[in-house]
Amino acid sequence: MIYKKWLGPVLLSFCTIVSPAQNFLGISTSPNGGTHRTYLNPSLAAETPHRLFINVGAANLHVNNNFVRYQAPFSLLTLFTGNVPDRYRRANGNVLFEPDYTREILDGNPKNATLWGDLRGPALQMRMGEAGGVLTFSTRLRGIGQVTGASEQLLSALRSSLNSSALFSVPSRDNQFGVNTNAYAELAVSYANTLIDGDGVRLSGGLTVKRLRGYSAGTFVNQGLNYTLEAGTGVNDEPALVVSQVNADLAYTTFLQNRRLTPRTLLSRNAPGNGWGTDVGLSLMIQPEDSETSLQLGIAFTDLGSIRYTGEVYDVNQQNVRFEGSDFNTTNAGSFEQVATVIRNRLGILQDAAPSPFRVGLPTSLNITADYQMTAHTGISAAYLQNMRAVDDPSVRQPTLISIVPRFETGLIGLAVPVTYINRGVAIGLTLKAGPVRIGSDNVLGLLGSGQNGLRPRGTDIYAGVMLGIKTKDE
Repeated sequence: MIYKKWLGPVLLSFCTIVSPAQNFLGISTSPNGGTHRTYLNPSLAAETPHRLFINVGAANLHVNNNFVRYQAPFSLLTLFTGNVPDRYRRANGNVLFEPDYTREILDGNPKNATLWGDLRGPALQMRMGEAGGVLTFSTRLRGIGQVTGASEQLLSALRSSLNSSALFSVPSRDNQFGVNTNAYAELAVSYANTLIDGDGVRLSGGLTVKRLRGYSAGTFVNQGLNYTLEAGTGVNDEPALVVSQVNADLAYTTFLQNRRLTPRTLLSRNAPGNGWGTDVGLSLMIQPEDSETSLQLGIAFTDLGSIRYTGEVYDVNQQNVRFEGSDFNTTNAGSFEQVATVIRNRLGILQDAAPSPFRVGLPTSLNITADYQMTAHTGISAAYLQNMRAVDDPSVRQPTLISIVPRFETGLIGLAVPVTYINRGVAIGLTLKAGPVRIGSDNVLGLLGSGQNGLRPRGTDIYAGVMLGIKTKDE
């Protein structure tokens, strides 16, 4: 396939200049967002003010959860940049991360957590003449890990390494949760054009088709888990999680086990996953003649589709299984594959003789957007992104969110302030534009918060990119 010959090198040429680490809300909601708007709704490209837009590259790292708050004496920004003071490091230089550096949120709600890295590689968007529409070519590398619908009690037990005496001998039943990971690349082609144009109202449509290459996936969909946490007994005196009944589906790949994403890895013919994805959207632009003000409304379904992997697949239905804290130390369980192997061995499941196929869904979402351009340089956008995947889907998910993004923007400089409600919490962001450079965060307080300033963040978000747009002649 042609895409295999150059998708890997294109993405990796970008990987060499940025660190791989969701939505780039400070960029994608702007009318000048170019290729980044296409990810939100492909039809929005029909109203681009550029005749040519080039995305050199952009990277995003997003972390969010509703189970713990960050309470370390140093900020996440300090941690990410490697500037943690020596007094918080071990003798070998590694950061010493104490258990009390996080604090649990115990409010009785199911717990979710997302770690999301997004590398948007080289992309090109161009207007095909007055009536020819807008064509976009883009590349992307995504890595996602999620826990959804987990109980407080179970996570508290695991967080304490099964040593929480308050939870001993308290039975817990009917726990249902999912753990899903997916790492894949995509090569996409988008087309947008005006469908109806008249009297200051334009209706546009857009479609994106994506060819997907999957490198790693894991899914543990649990339909029912009954367990009791028991105090330590016997020779080792280790507390244990005693599972009286478990019914789950387990599937994972081993392609990236003991292997990193390198040029050779991305180009490997042995990569275990292939698939297709689609985005489809409509948008309505209302703009009185000779007016700077405009209102644009949009609706789209993004990431429709799935990746078919080949890996290890198991139907887990067991009783009376004992897990101890040492089963999940960093030596035995440093990755999803290692955790899955520990679970499989403890449950007494024999390894399949031959690899089996399984599908992992894309993070399908319904995206509803609105943008009001007030003056030539000021505007405000709103975005509502709704997860469309069922609880028991073997799939990563787009976290449901609603965001309001006021902005000021000229050709050379810009400022946007996303305010987002996500995972039962509010995050405030900040995005800066200086020529072709964009740098920002959809949760800037999460970067700066620590146990010393009382911000107590539940996650963070950071992105940066280089992009260039050439306006149409009449701009």
